[in-house]
Amino acid sequence: MKKFLLYFLFLLLLTAVGTFSYGFLNGKKIRGFAVQISEIRAKQDLRPQIEKIEVSFRDNGKKEISQIRDESKQFSEQLEGIVRDAETLKKETAGLNAPKSGENAKKMTEEYYTKLILQAGDLKKTIDYMSQIIEVAAVFGEMKENASLDEMKNLIARAKEKKDAIQVESVPESIRANAVNLKDSLGTFVGKMEDLANLKTEAIGELDASYSDFSQKEDEFFASAKKFIDEMENLDVLEGKINSEIEKLGRVRFSLR
Repeated sequence: MKKFLLYFLFLLLLTAVGTFSYGFLNGKKIRGFAVQISEIRAKQDLRPQIEKIEVSFRDNGKKEISQIRDESKQFSEQLEGIVRDAETLKKETAGLNAPKSGENAKKMTEEYYTKLILQAGDLKKTIDYMSQIIEVAAVFGEMKENASLDEMKNLIARAKEKKDAIQVESVPESIRANAVNLKDSLGTFVGKMEDLANLKTEAIGELDASYSDFSQKEDEFFASAKKFIDEMENLDVLEGKINSEIEKLGRVRFSLR
């Protein structure tokens, strides 16, 4: 009986030592995970880059077409890079071997990058659409007061070709109807210009009315696009939760989870 009791106590001691060792080793593993996920997040601070582009887009009404045209191309390239970087960071996060207590931080970080990819992608689609509209307007900007009839016809043909190439399918769904209306209105204006150049009509009033409608549809699209951007989810809350969770994991010294 005495030997059995000693054997039982020995097993209890081994279990206790094992549990104690596991708790400290697991705590080290949790802290290591916190360092890994922090390092991934520190590689790129993408959200401020998106916010900077959003601010500039809202100010488009105060800029010249040439400036908007140049910036739109630049912003589109930047957003494409942001999407690419966010996808890489999300993939790196997904590849982490998270301890049980770190699963929530991993899940939230993946969600953060998913939402970042979506926001940057939607903003790029919106800017790309506006760029297509601006490309048509830029053609008319080349028209001189003393342009010959043939020169006018060539410019109108170029504008019509660019208008026909405008894609609305990729525009975010909530502003797609405004995008379609704007493209249709632009098509009507270009058509009136073409009729006038081909001497099919002399109704300048119809041309003025179509341009007025186009300007109105442009304002409506821009207003809807700004509203869409303003209503994008603020990721500050999610980012704060992630930071808090990582900070908590970084303080763990002993854990059996």
